Amino acid sequence: MDPEIELTIMGERESAGHIQALLDQFTAEQQIPVRLRVLSWDTAWSDLVKIGRAGAGPDVSEIGSTWVGDLVAMRAVHPFTDAEIAELGTADAFLPVAWHGTHLAGETQPWAIPWLAGARLLIFRHNLLERAGVDALTAFQTANQVDLTLARLQASGVRVPWTVPTGTTHASLLNIASWVWGGGGEFVTPDGRHCLFSQPQARAGMRAYFALGRYLTPAVRHLARLEPDEQFLRDPETAATLSGPWLFLAARTRGTPDLATHLGVALPPGPSFVGGSNLIIWNHTRQPAAALRLIHFLTQPAAQVIYSQRMGLLPARLDALAGPPFAGDPLWQQTIQGVRTGRSFPVIRAWGLLEYRLTATLGTLWAETLANPSLDLDAALAQHLQTLAQRIDPILGQD
Repeated sequence: MDPEIELTIMGERESAGHIQALLDQFTAEQQIPVRLRVLSWDTAWSDLVKIGRAGAGPDVSEIGSTWVGDLVAMRAVHPFTDAEIAELGTADAFLPVAWHGTHLAGETQPWAIPWLAGARLLIFRHNLLERAGVDALTAFQTANQVDLTLARLQASGVRVPWTVPTGTTHASLLNIASWVWGGGGEFVTPDGRHCLFSQPQARAGMRAYFALGRYLTPAVRHLARLEPDEQFLRDPETAATLSGPWLFLAARTRGTPDLATHLGVALPPGPSFVGGSNLIIWNHTRQPAAALRLIHFLTQPAAQVIYSQRMGLLPARLDALAGPPFAGDPLWQQTIQGVRTGRSFPVIRAWGLLEYRLTATLGTLWAETLANPSLDLDAALAQHLQTLAQRIDPILGQD
C-alpha cells in the first residue's frame, strides 16, 4: 500500500462522517490511505494561510471558491498542467461560475479544481406569507419588495418575520452581496486593484440589507453562523431566512411537521452569491501523483453527487447535475437557476484578506445596528467602510 496522504475539508463535525465512506472506497481501489482533518468554515482561511506559510501539512485541501488568489500569491499551491486538466475535466465540464474560481482574474492558469457549488437562497414558509396576504411569486424580487414583505409579515402578527446571522461570520458577506450587486455596487474594480465596497452604490445596497434588522425580533437578534437555520427549522412562526440549499434539505427531514408542506424557495433581490469549494494540491506535497488521483476520484460525477447531497450543495460538474436527485425537483432547479444566473467574488491575490477584514467590519456594523435602533446607518457605513478601504487599497494595489 502506498504512503498515506492527508486531506483537509471544511464543515462541521459531522462532515467527516459524510465523506469517510468515499475515502475508504478510494483507498480500497487505489491502495492509498487518506488521513482526514476537518476545518471550520469560519476559521479555515486563517488555518490554510498558516499551512501555506509553513510549507508543510496536508497534501490536498478543500478551499473556499474565492481563496485561490491568496494561496497563489504565497506560491503555496500546485499549478495544474494541461495534461492534468485533460484528465480531471476541462473547463466546459464544470459550471462556468465554478470554473471562474480556479484561476486569477485576467489569467487562464488553473490552480484548483471545482468540487461543490451553491447559491444563497431566500427560504420561507408559504403559509405565513399567505396569512400576511403576500404573493410568494413577487415577495422577494427586489430589495424594496423584501422590505415590504417583512413589514407585512410583522404587521400580520408573525412572531419572527426574519432571521439571519448577525455575529462575525463570513455568511454576512455572502448574504449582503446580492443587495450590493442588485443596487449596482461592486466590491472591487475589475482588475482587483482598488476597493469599491465603500462607494455610494455599494453602501446603499448594504444599508438596505442592514435596515432589515428591524424585523429581527429580540430572540433572534444575536444569532451566529448556522443558528438562524436551526431557528427556521424548529419554529413554525419563523417566516423567512437567507441560507443555502442545505437548509431546504434539512427542512424535508427534520423541520417542524408542517414545514415540508409549506416550504418555499426564492432567489435574492440581486444576483445570488454563488459559492462552494475547490480542491487544491499543495506545493509542499511529496506525493503529487497520489494527490492528483484523490482529486480525480472526488470530482467524478458519482462521488460529487454522493458528497454534495450529504453536504446540501450542488456538484460543480455539469454532467452530475443532469440526473437525479436534481432533475425534476423544483427546489433543486431553483438552486441551479441561482447558480447559473448568480455571481461569485473575483479571484484576486488578496481577496482572502479582504474577505476576512470585511467580515469583521460587517460584524461590527451589526453589533452597532442592533444596539442602537436610532443609529444613523448611512454615517456608520461610511465611517467603517471608508476606513477599511483606506487600509486595504494599498494592499490590493501591490504587484
